[in-house]
Amino acid sequence: MDISIAGFFGNSPRRDLSFVKDFAQTLEDLGFRTLSLPEHVVFFPEYESNYPYTDDGEPNWGPDTGIFDPLFVTQAAADATTTLRFVTGVLILTQRPALLTAKEVLTLDHFTQGRFELGVGSGWSWEEYGALGVDFANRGRRLDEYIEALRVAWTEERATYQGEFVSFENAVMNPKPITEGGPPIIIGGDSPAAMRRAARLGDGWYGWWAQPDIAAHLGQLGEILNAHGRDLSDDDFDFKLGVPLSEIDSSEIEGKVELAASLGVDELILAAPIPAKDFASHLGAVADAAGLT
Repeated sequence: MDISIAGFFGNSPRRDLSFVKDFAQTLEDLGFRTLSLPEHVVFFPEYESNYPYTDDGEPNWGPDTGIFDPLFVTQAAADATTTLRFVTGVLILTQRPALLTAKEVLTLDHFTQGRFELGVGSGWSWEEYGALGVDFANRGRRLDEYIEALRVAWTEERATYQGEFVSFENAVMNPKPITEGGPPIIIGGDSPAAMRRAARLGDGWYGWWAQPDIAAHLGQLGEILNAHGRDLSDDDFDFKLGVPLSEIDSSEIEGKVELAASLGVDELILAAPIPAKDFASHLGAVADAAGLT
């Protein structure tokens, strides 16, 4: 099982471009596989939307949180590394134009030499959709079409796609990605709808360990995959699981790693609170606890 880290950049002056590069180099040196990068275009002081990963539905971040765009962070980090991989965790694809995103992602595929994976989701905040001028209600159907449209644009010489939310005919998008078929598209989200989308359209699934009974939760994913003729153990299905950590507790990390491995997880992504000061020593402690060193 691969061990990776979820990183957060742009939320303070210290976590700038130089920090991104140093952080990425340290991850690579310690043997982490992937740097996972979150995305939100804007935040709000208050939400009516329910955040799905807390008991009370309230987001667990401050009202003035800020983060850099994950695609730009990927490019900066990739330029400072040679083997570290990157995944968006997750890009809210339906808030962006489909073809523009296809071009940006294929460019990253070239510039990272195939080290980028596109994690996508439909989001949970109608406030964010409203600010971007996109309908929140139809985001599921829109996401399905966008995923299909990206792959068409990446693979067809004269690309044509006709859908309800995106359509184009004889569109030429070159150069084609260096990754055959385009970068992997990993479906994020823990709802049954997201799991079904991963089974139908995904190269993998990126879930979040916020459930008290993770074995039962992942069992539901396995059942949905089986119903679509796929399996968690398939070589062509990348099974990722993110783990929120409130502190760097060696025993907790060891336990999570052991349980995740027993459940067949391909890649465990640790979302640990890594301060900017002495970040390398903190990352080293996580690597030690996860068995990387």
